Amino acid sequence: MAHRSDQDRIEKTRNVPRFFVENPQVSWVLLVGVLVWGWFGYHSMPQRKDPDIPVRVAVASCSWPGATAQQVEQFVTRPIEDAVAENKTIHPGTAADYGIRSVSIPGYAYVYVQLAEDVSDVKRQFSDINLTLDALNSQLPPGAGPISFQSDFGDTAALMLTIASPKADSVEIDIRARGIQSTIQSARAAKKSKEQGAPVTIVYSFPQSLSLSKTIQDAGQLFEQQAEHAGILRASHVIQGSGFIALDGVSTANDASILNFIQTFFETRLRDPTCIPMLGNQSSFAIPRKLASNWLRSRGTNTATPILTTFRT
Repeated sequence: MAHRSDQDRIEKTRNVPRFFVENPQVSWVLLVGVLVWGWFGYHSMPQRKDPDIPVRVAVASCSWPGATAQQVEQFVTRPIEDAVAENKTIHPGTAADYGIRSVSIPGYAYVYVQLAEDVSDVKRQFSDINLTLDALNSQLPPGAGPISFQSDFGDTAALMLTIASPKADSVEIDIRARGIQSTIQSARAAKKSKEQGAPVTIVYSFPQSLSLSKTIQDAGQLFEQQAEHAGILRASHVIQGSGFIALDGVSTANDASILNFIQTFFETRLRDPTCIPMLGNQSSFAIPRKLASNWLRSRGTNTATPILTTFRT
């Protein structure tokens, strides 16, 4: 066989790519046709807000207290399988799929049913099977039954709740700041601690519409124990007020150490890694987003400085 030259191949070889290269007008016509076809198909496609996806699987269960697995299989499971098999729309059993599948355990029988894929009225067929099983209840052994048939797996209801809180305005922030400041001043004046170190107050603030729950109190006591054990605070005591709980004491630690301790406490003890420490000019605080509340820290000499200058609920 003689060897064909490249020129001969180019001149005599015919294929689909060469046809479209030599006839670009055909390519453009087909491209426009495909685009028009796609646009028509997209706009004629049926659409629903909640697509109807029929579930073709159901399960029949029946209890027989005290019976062995063999007794359940013989006197309960098999009669249920025979009753279900009377329906003509059961999926034909294959190696990869099933029409009827059963599980027999001591005291209980489960029979799984799957309808064929070409069944249009699924609810009607399941209703027919349910009526057949209801008639079978009178034929079960004494103590067995009744048969429960569940076919509404696709009727799932979802309830979504969203809780949102508007940002507090400057007036509310100022009122809450003054209230917390006054409470801390009164507590420090009554305490009159002589411990060496700077007065430090760590405040956990929450919406005033919520009462001080035992969960918050337990968390405050745990924080107090951990802070004293770590040497962050000394001579500390808990201060409670409307919409907040605070831990007041003295400390020689710097801002970074205290904020790092608060962050570690939230991550390891309260399991809230979203607590983000933040530092302001007059106050330091940490914000756990999911709890919609703030950890606020203020430092001062003999009086407490305002600690809600950047508070958000």
